Amino acid sequence: MPAFFSKLPFIGKFFGKKKGLANHKPVKMSKEVLEMDFFSQLSYMASISTSGISRSGLFQYASKLPYISSRYFKKVDFVAKAFNHDYAEACRIVGEATQELEVKAFLLRLSGALSSGEEIDKFLERESKVFGDTYGNAYEGKLEVLRKWTDAYIALIMTSAVVTVMAVVTTIIGSITMPMIVGLSSVTIMVTIGGVYLIYSQAPRETRIHSLPIRSKEQDTSRVLSRILLPAGGIVVIGLLVMKANLGWAMIAAGVFMLPLGFTAYMNDIKVAKRDTDIAGFLRSLGGVSQAIRATVSEGLGRLDFRSMGSLRTNVELLYTRILAGINPHLCWGQFVGESSSEQVNRSVRIFWDGVTLGGEPERVGNEASAFAMKVSYLRSQRRLISSGLTWLAIAMHAVLTLVVVFIDQTLKTFSTLVKGATAGTDLASVPGLTNIGMFASNSTEMGMLHFMIIVIVLVLTVSNALAIHATDGGHIHKLAFYLGIMLLISGAALVFVPPVVNMLLTGMV
Repeated sequence: MPAFFSKLPFIGKFFGKKKGLANHKPVKMSKEVLEMDFFSQLSYMASISTSGISRSGLFQYASKLPYISSRYFKKVDFVAKAFNHDYAEACRIVGEATQELEVKAFLLRLSGALSSGEEIDKFLERESKVFGDTYGNAYEGKLEVLRKWTDAYIALIMTSAVVTVMAVVTTIIGSITMPMIVGLSSVTIMVTIGGVYLIYSQAPRETRIHSLPIRSKEQDTSRVLSRILLPAGGIVVIGLLVMKANLGWAMIAAGVFMLPLGFTAYMNDIKVAKRDTDIAGFLRSLGGVSQAIRATVSEGLGRLDFRSMGSLRTNVELLYTRILAGINPHLCWGQFVGESSSEQVNRSVRIFWDGVTLGGEPERVGNEASAFAMKVSYLRSQRRLISSGLTWLAIAMHAVLTLVVVFIDQTLKTFSTLVKGATAGTDLASVPGLTNIGMFASNSTEMGMLHFMIIVIVLVLTVSNALAIHATDGGHIHKLAFYLGIMLLISGAALVFVPPVVNMLLTGMV
């Protein structure tokens, strides 16, 4: 990276020496995160290697990327310089000591390529393509498992809920004990939580929204809403609970405060998905045009038809306008990436911009960045097919289950009230057939326990269904507020409006 490039005020954070293009927080070691980072790393190295960069320069750039995979190249660079080894030997030493199999195999192959004199740009281009296919196959395998678990999740909670409802209905014609109530409810709760955990454990890990200092309007809006609505909503909900208001109203209030935040994040996620798809065509076209007219990328940008940029049209027009105004191109591209909200755009532009800045062939660099973006975008579109099916099914299923269990609970409570009213002042021992009316007796505690467990089940279903949808779909944590807000509104409405309806049906009074 040129010295002046990293010293610019904004670029120090945007393309900074230690943190690279994105101002990322430290990431814990994860196999899935490592695979994604390693794919990005190889694409980046294949791009900048087209400039004829030296071996030391290649490893320096690779070690400064904000990916967890860059630590291995940092080790190679350290071993080569500290112990006066050539890079082929340093790759072999670090590779043999590496535990991750994919990285280990690559470093050993890289060592062989460096020692044999093979053209490093062609080697890295081939390795990037091969690892992209490997990453894609592994991702698709996880998606297939995820698809099966989402189907299983729906079947599990439907089955457990139906069993619980049937058991509760049998109380009308038979007796039920408190251990049975707790046991059946606990099974439903554990099955639901277990299903969410299985979906979460199988869902691919990926970052869609970048963490750069410059953000899109949607990101800023979500940030402001989270700081205002969440505390305010918490105060309102606590106030309602302290005032002993109906729990349903507290849940409705929580849903109302969460929905604006979640909806903003949800809409931003839709825009990011479109930009992730369109960035591939933009970088490929820009690289091809710049190569064809033998001009800089900034000049090639003026030859593009902005109408073909899709969701990136406004962003690309702003990028070109800023460059024409004489603003430093590095700052212009930094603003372009920041306003996109997309981590995929962030990584793809880094691959492209560093490659052409260092003197790489624009067409090859554009193709490399485009191939990386297209692969990831395609895989995420496959994931969205699974999540879209689960989302509306889970919402509809949650509405039905919540209404059914609350309806049955209120029916039993109303029937119990009617029985107590009819038997008030009556010696049940003297009435044939009423010597034992179980949970409907005036001194019975089963009815209260049953109501408590149904409330717990409703709360668990509300949270679990929202988590299951978010884990399947992925995206920023703020998007969870959208699904949770919908579930809270449904559950709250059931708790508020179903009991009066049941009372009206059974007693003719609201």
